[in-house]
Amino acid sequence: MTVVSNAFIGLGKAQARALGQADLPLAVIPHPFGSRSRDEVRALAEQCVAEIARLAAEK
Repeated sequence: MTVVSNAFIGLGKAQARALGQADLPLAVIPHPFGSRSRDEVRALAEQCVAEIARLAAEK
């Protein structure tokens, strides 16, 4: 599993395919996140953790 922002989903999928992991799950977070406040980043991280847990449970 890897984490990508929605601006890089295509690149994440392409890299996974190139590395022989075409079915690699992607946890997606909103883009951009570098200009967000600390509280916004914390909220995004909490959402991402939930998505990672959901994807891990599927495997």
